[in-house]
This record gives sequence, structure tokens and C-alpha cells, in this order.
Amino acid sequence: MGYRSDVAIAIHKDLQGEFLTFLNTTELMAEIFGDMSDFELNKDYQGDGHWLFTVDSVKWYSSYKDIQMFEKFFTAMDEEETPLYRFIRVGEQNDDVEERGQWFDSNIYVKREIVAGW
Repeated sequence: MGYRSDVAIAIHKDLQGEFLTFLNTTELMAEIFGDMSDFELNKDYQGDGHWLFTVDSVKWYSSYKDIQMFEKFFTAMDEEETPLYRFIRVGEQNDDVEERGQWFDSNIYVKREIVAGW
């Protein structure tokens, strides 16, 4: 089974060219977002042409090559004056939340709630 996380990645429309260049030059990234991917893509996030990738219950291990490629992309974008992406990963443990990127207008955040089931 393994440890699972839920992931959201928002890419501002002004950053899409760089993101596509990164995808085209990295085979692993193309596999992640290809037709067989578990990621869902909203190509008109916020009704303004931004992209939103989401996936639930994915093994997001830093030892995986595809995850390392995401890290490289995020690190490269973090060097920009205004990194126009937002990344959030929520793990199975209550305190396991990772956030990156400075695009706060993306309106992506973690919301905790109590659910009484059945």
C-alpha cells in the first residue's frame, strides 16, 4: 500500500510556457501528465486559463525520480521574482502538510474539518 498524499498544483497562465518546456524536456514529467496519469487537469482554473492539477492518494516519495523532477521545477521557479505556481501536498498524518510557491491568488489552501461518518 504505502503512504499516500493528496496533491494540488496550480500553474498561472503566464508560467505555462516554462512548464510545457519543462514537460517536453523531461520524459518522466510527460508520463506523469500523459493520458495514463491519475492527475486530473483543469485547463481553465478560475475561469482565466490557469491550470490546476490534482490527484488523490498518490505515493509522493522524494526518492521517486518523477517527484524529484517536480522538486527541480519548483526550485527553478522559486528563483523567479514572483513564482506563479502553488503546490500543496497533504499526507496521511495530521501534521504532514507541504506548501510551496507564492501564487496566493490561486485560492488553494488546506481546510481541516471533522466528519461524523456513516
